[in-house]
Amino acid sequence: MRIKAWLASLLILAGGVFLAMSLTRGQDPTNAPSLTVPKTPAPAAGQRASVPAQAERPIRDLSKLPPLQKQVYLSALAGTGWLHRANGPDGRFVYGYVPALKTPMEGDHFLRQAGAAAALARAARFTGDPHHAARATQAIVALLGDTVIDGQDSQARHSVFPNATVNRLAAAGLLVLAIHELPAPEKDLLEKSEQLCNSIRQKQRADGSLSFADDSKAEADDPDGVNYYPGEALYGLMRSQQRQPAAWKTDLVRKSLGYYRPWWRQHKSMALVPWQTAACTEAYLLTKEQAFADFVYEMNDWLCGLQYERLEPRQVLWYGGFMAWSDGKAVESAPQVSSASYAEGLAEACRVAREAGDLTRYRRYSDALERCLQFLTTLQYTEANTQHFADWYRPMLLGAFHASHQDGNLRIDYAQHAVCAMVQYLTYVARVQ
Repeated sequence: MRIKAWLASLLILAGGVFLAMSLTRGQDPTNAPSLTVPKTPAPAAGQRASVPAQAERPIRDLSKLPPLQKQVYLSALAGTGWLHRANGPDGRFVYGYVPALKTPMEGDHFLRQAGAAAALARAARFTGDPHHAARATQAIVALLGDTVIDGQDSQARHSVFPNATVNRLAAAGLLVLAIHELPAPEKDLLEKSEQLCNSIRQKQRADGSLSFADDSKAEADDPDGVNYYPGEALYGLMRSQQRQPAAWKTDLVRKSLGYYRPWWRQHKSMALVPWQTAACTEAYLLTKEQAFADFVYEMNDWLCGLQYERLEPRQVLWYGGFMAWSDGKAVESAPQVSSASYAEGLAEACRVAREAGDLTRYRRYSDALERCLQFLTTLQYTEANTQHFADWYRPMLLGAFHASHQDGNLRIDYAQHAVCAMVQYLTYVARVQ
């Protein structure tokens, strides 16, 4: 659906960046999860400035938050609420909606279901809301119902669907990620997570790459797969290290770095950056090995150069979004909700820069992240921009994110990436400004 001209004009007049403030309606600050306020001492004479450390004093009063942090916080809560409502009794999420027709979107996608479950689990950990955690657990259990023990390895588990239908490598990675985003996963979920990790282990080749298809021809027929599936698997593997540590997991990710870093240099892709950044961030924070940080820096320094950083009078709504990349060059086109995944990567890159004490990069990444989050709030359905919908239909939209300023359709993965980016920002970046 194309958004009506009068709505686009209204967005532009509003500056395109503060529509989500309408989400303050109905929010009770006293029920907000704890955030923290700055606590950064000035450097002593002769010392270099350092990246601020995590603050210590929790607050629950939203009035004390800077406007942007409050805006992102409320936007994240609204997006989480929509994901919660979109999950049905069978544990599956409604795939999306077509507001112009007031109908659910046709189709479904296992990987997007798993990604949405991971997002809701992450949000549950942030909000501390047991209802979100229960709903996320329900979604994960339903998805695990479509996995089986490997017939050749009783310690491994994979999707029942063939690779041509559901990529097994990515499915394993996203399910592991979802399980370990839960605040307190049950023992049986952790056992299944380890079995999924073992299936990822089976996929590594001698050169460090991960096989994501049945054979080399099938991989060649899916050239975009390398940008998504291996990174999703590596990230899930590294997230599992917190509860189920094993030296082989870090060794596998370290070995993969030797393949994917040179590969990315020769085949630059924006899509590869967020997942590989997330995996390398977890690996760096665990090992402090410079090679992981260097790859994070290399990818995100390049990514920052593709952001719309200036407010242009004729393209106000592009501010903070990202250009496209095609045939080895940047393409100045209207930014999409896919910018949310780049925000996820930038939030992780901030963690690396802070841990390494790289203040220059930390500021560059956090500034880019905040610009992108502002952009994402202009793609969210709020009370202010849904008044033309019927009262009974509005709850289907409120809190969800649509594809672009020209496309009002919404899908679960749009909310997945936006909510994940916002929660990481609020957890690791906003609290240390």
